[in-house]
Amino acid sequence: MASRKDARINLRTTREQDTLIRRAADAQRKSVSEFVLEAACRSAESALLDTKTILLDKQGWKQLSEALGRDAREVPELVKLFREKAPQGLSRGSGTASANALAVRAWI
Repeated sequence: MASRKDARINLRTTREQDTLIRRAADAQRKSVSEFVLEAACRSAESALLDTKTILLDKQGWKQLSEALGRDAREVPELVKLFREKAPQGLSRGSGTASANALAVRAWI
């Protein structure tokens, strides 16, 4: 059973933003409301994931502190991944995912 939708969110856009959103919704065969709601929920979930608090006991804190204290090392698979060209439509700036990730390092 679907949840009842009884709350509203109103927003103002420029004509250009309106046109862009309507074209994208149409391309995905969705209503504007469905398209905007899905995009907003994805963005909200991502923003909230960035603000999660992690609670650690003494052992967990010790393990995290030790891991962060170790020297970083390159992970060849990640270096290769970040040097690959981004999928069409997802690239930023130079068009490669490696633009800001030439020295990919990770704590392991």
